[in-house]
Amino acid sequence: MKLHITYDNPIPINAFEWTPAAHRQPPHVHESLEIGLCLSGKGLFFFGNKRYEAGPGDLFLVNSEEPHIAQADPADPSRYLFINFDAALLLKEEPGLLLPFSYRAARFCNHIPGGSALARQLIPWMLAVAEELREKAPGYPAMAKSALIQLCGRLLRHYNDRLTDEERSGMVQSARHAQALAALVEQRHREPISLKELADELGLSVSRVSRAFLEATGYRFSEYVSLLRVQTAIRDLAGTDKTVAEIAFDCGFQSMATFYRIFNEKVGMSPNAYRQSGGNFSESKK
Repeated sequence: MKLHITYDNPIPINAFEWTPAAHRQPPHVHESLEIGLCLSGKGLFFFGNKRYEAGPGDLFLVNSEEPHIAQADPADPSRYLFINFDAALLLKEEPGLLLPFSYRAARFCNHIPGGSALARQLIPWMLAVAEELREKAPGYPAMAKSALIQLCGRLLRHYNDRLTDEERSGMVQSARHAQALAALVEQRHREPISLKELADELGLSVSRVSRAFLEATGYRFSEYVSLLRVQTAIRDLAGTDKTVAEIAFDCGFQSMATFYRIFNEKVGMSPNAYRQSGGNFSESKK
């Protein structure tokens, strides 16, 4: 099952607490990246065929490809804090920050034990992200983003030493290709664009840049273009008095039917309803 995650913050980061069911539910995937911290209780966390025991202080890394689900102990249910964020946020800052999430599932350990040196480094930054998004004090988007970068930077330093030079070089190169493609899409998403056109401009094959982009961000090219167009439409709906039709075509959509369908898929309501709500809509979480 693939979940779609939306964000109600100015930056694409969610922080929320969640208690899993006491029985094993179907696993899911999502385009966004995720770090989970077990706050209390006990349980299990499944990643594909891998199974980890969970207890207070344990952390779990989730990328955009590996099916996963947590399960609570019926007698002592686990409760988690999850930080969920869009890979494109890191891609714009420093592609290397995505390396800890670009793992090959079979030989990667998603579990960071509570009480370990790494867990002690990461937990304060997780709590800082959650606090900024909860309190929404002046400047909180920048503070939450800064705390997330600190968190992922420490993950990078830990996992970087566990990669061979060849693995590290290949992953960084893929991330750089993804970053270059993302920059072009961001500049020109309001225009009719194709993956082949942008791949040619970058001097890369369509298959190579498409694979690199999916691995780095969790998005297919067409999904990412649509996402940027919807994000632009959201800003225009909230900040201008342009008609919905003007916004749709200005953002790069070729028909109103396509605009309404994709907007509703991404936001969970129509453009008109979004404008009437004043920009308040619910996040899709676990």
